[in-house]
Amino acid sequence: MTHAIAFTAPQPFWRPGTPASRGAIVQPQILRFATDEFIEELLATLERDPGALPQYAAQPETWREPMGAPAPDPLRWTDRQPTRLLPLLRRRAAKAGVPAVVAPKPLKLYQPAHQRHYLVAASLVCRRPGLPDRAVDPARQSTSLVMRRLFPRGLDQPPAPLPDIADLSAWDEYAWVLTGKTGEWRYVGPADAEGAAATLLVGEERLPTFPARYHEVAGQPRRLAVGSVPVGRRETYQGAQRRGGSGPDPVEPDPRGVMFRMQVLGPWKALVTSAMLNGAVGGDPDDLAALKAARLPRSFPKKDDGYDTDKPDLGVLRAERARLQTASWFLLLDLLLFLREQLPAFWNDHVLANQRPADAALRAFWDALAAVAMPVGLVTDSAGNPATLASPATPDDLSLAEQCPGYTVLVDLLAALRRAAAETEGALDFEGMLEVAPDPLALPSSGRATGWPSFLYLFADPWFGIAAPPEPAAFEPTATDYLAERITARIDTLAELLEAVLAQTARATAKLPEPGLAARTPADLREAWYRIRFVHERPDCAPFEDTLVSRATVPFQMAGFFDPDAPARPIRIGLPLDISPAGLRKFDKNAVFVMSDMLCGHLDRFKGMTFGDLVLSVLPWPFHKGLDVPDKGPCKQGGLELGVMCSLSIPIITICALILLMIIVALLDLIFRWLPLFVVCFPLPGFKGKKGTGS
Repeated sequence: MTHAIAFTAPQPFWRPGTPASRGAIVQPQILRFATDEFIEELLATLERDPGALPQYAAQPETWREPMGAPAPDPLRWTDRQPTRLLPLLRRRAAKAGVPAVVAPKPLKLYQPAHQRHYLVAASLVCRRPGLPDRAVDPARQSTSLVMRRLFPRGLDQPPAPLPDIADLSAWDEYAWVLTGKTGEWRYVGPADAEGAAATLLVGEERLPTFPARYHEVAGQPRRLAVGSVPVGRRETYQGAQRRGGSGPDPVEPDPRGVMFRMQVLGPWKALVTSAMLNGAVGGDPDDLAALKAARLPRSFPKKDDGYDTDKPDLGVLRAERARLQTASWFLLLDLLLFLREQLPAFWNDHVLANQRPADAALRAFWDALAAVAMPVGLVTDSAGNPATLASPATPDDLSLAEQCPGYTVLVDLLAALRRAAAETEGALDFEGMLEVAPDPLALPSSGRATGWPSFLYLFADPWFGIAAPPEPAAFEPTATDYLAERITARIDTLAELLEAVLAQTARATAKLPEPGLAARTPADLREAWYRIRFVHERPDCAPFEDTLVSRATVPFQMAGFFDPDAPARPIRIGLPLDISPAGLRKFDKNAVFVMSDMLCGHLDRFKGMTFGDLVLSVLPWPFHKGLDVPDKGPCKQGGLELGVMCSLSIPIITICALILLMIIVALLDLIFRWLPLFVVCFPLPGFKGKKGTGS
């Protein structure tokens, strides 16, 4: 004969005066522990004094008002009260009752980093007198947890406030279903309808549980199902999307569009901001006066009263162009690979063939790419002669073509793409050419280095401007827009045009990365409410016995890592006591950094640089002084290129980190005004660095 079974609160919560008795004993209970030995504390409490378990019930708390939980006492764990006195003590506690818990604040669970651990416990019992524990065969049955999230019915978005969590009729319950690397919330049913909400979805994640055994006063064995509340996964749950229920389902981003933004548009916009560091407000991107206002100050030669803005500093300009050209080569390669692999028909029939498409979407995308051209002044002047950097009347100022002889200077983006594809007679070896380049950050002043691409194409030039699509008609600039913002708005139009192309183009390859979290719009950024349910599965009993899903726990929130109400885990960092040379020499250099020959060579370039040089490099005129970093190849010894392993002293590193932290905090206090909130120091008498010093 079979008996109906159910999940209830743990048996110690059934007594009068406990939190469960004031509600429903059929509800699993959340237990809160404030030590990292929470498993030992739970098992010892069940072994020595199971009646004390209700004292661990989770309640609202903050670091200013911690809850009155039992203080950790390992001696109490090993000192059980006399069995004959337990009934008397428990009747006395029941008569006194447990004070009513007033919860003006929501129940918020904190993370293990805050030294808080939470377990959810329940008893699986048979529905007959005495509610005896149900025997569980682990070979044929399983008990687990499922996470549920409550979304407001109607899915009102901010700034609309969330409804009262006490009114479950305004909420819907969603289950966490795994999809790929992450998961999503899928609609289960109304939160106030336990029959509908207590349904297990296909693919819903099960969290593990473990059994905890103890004995009642009369010696009857009892068994608890216990699981951990995954508060550490709060950011994953909070930022996930939801599907089903009221409101439209989220639109899944096309991974090809996400890849295009990450590999092409993101670096392109970064080049714009790096070439226009000043970020002048307002102005037309096609206006040379506005571009001049946004140029880097170090691009101009020094003058008695500042900078000579009528001509550039050729040395600085050359170095900036070399850096931007290297990044432009790699950006061009990523764009080429994307078009060739994800839009092969567009690449072969139109880009390589130089044929404008007839399809409206493809034509719009083609026109936008064709309009991306380097400023004409960078290559030729109005008469078709090689342009100078200032004006045709100053022949000593060299154009890009004259600065880099041996290279073909291309103007159009599509022409640069075709040249890159045909660099080695149709075989796409452009990527290999860049990887084996001896030093891609330095353009030779005479001739072209062996193994380098034979052409130049700049997406951004610090003197003549930016290569970008035309400004969209829908863009409405304001007086507070930076010039770089207007240019990046142009670049973003390529993503919008590409989406129209992808909507009618089948995926050419299945080897696509999943869209990252940044490409997924969270369902609701407001503080989420969660519940947990127990699940008892018995597939061998189907179809006579179904899967049992318990009632839900009380709704709770999960705190973020930097929650202002979270308790602070005590952290004590001991610094070296004796910081004299005699004391520091005693420490072992046990921190090892492994560096390649290339990284070793770059670090050697900075050995002659001081902190003062770094400060002067960012100061304005007349204090500005450019960094003089000499060129150097990889580290060598005896003509053999080799890497190095460097051993450092951790105590000295720790002292340096503390000093730099104090300096940085003091400097940034000019902006954030946070110094009064940063640190407080208390005196520590007798704590000396050297023994026997002082009185």
